[in-house]
Amino acid sequence: MNKLFAVVAVVVVGFTASAASACPDWQLDGRQNLGNLTGSYLFTPRTYNVQAGGNNNLANCNAPGNGWVISDPDFEFSFQNDGGYGRLEFEVVGECDTVLLINDASGRWHFNDDSAGLNPAINIMNPANGTYDVWVGTYGQTTCPAQIEIESWNS
Repeated sequence: MNKLFAVVAVVVVGFTASAASACPDWQLDGRQNLGNLTGSYLFTPRTYNVQAGGNNNLANCNAPGNGWVISDPDFEFSFQNDGGYGRLEFEVVGECDTVLLINDASGRWHFNDDSAGLNPAINIMNPANGTYDVWVGTYGQTTCPAQIEIESWNS
């Protein structure tokens, strides 16, 4: 009887782990680790290239929004608000309909789709110091080239 229970437990644990890996996971390393970024460094907008989209449907995940992303973050960085910057802004420009998902340093999820035409933007007010995980996804299942711009503001 104990062997049967152990086999069932392994199957259940294995299923749970594979189901979780089909969603965005802030605990995974970012594909592009941007290192330590400060508010003063980001006061000059910084642009990074990315392939938007993925094979994970956000509708099946415990994350906000609709769209398709990869499991590991596209970008990860540690933010240090060295000058009291009141806003951290993320904007995406893609060759298709893109979405933006962020897990901020406080563990909160942010999602946006279509702030500027088919492109998303997210503003995080009073950004906390710590790790930010960023996914650039697509509204449909097709991937496309995109760019994300990250900038800090004094407002």
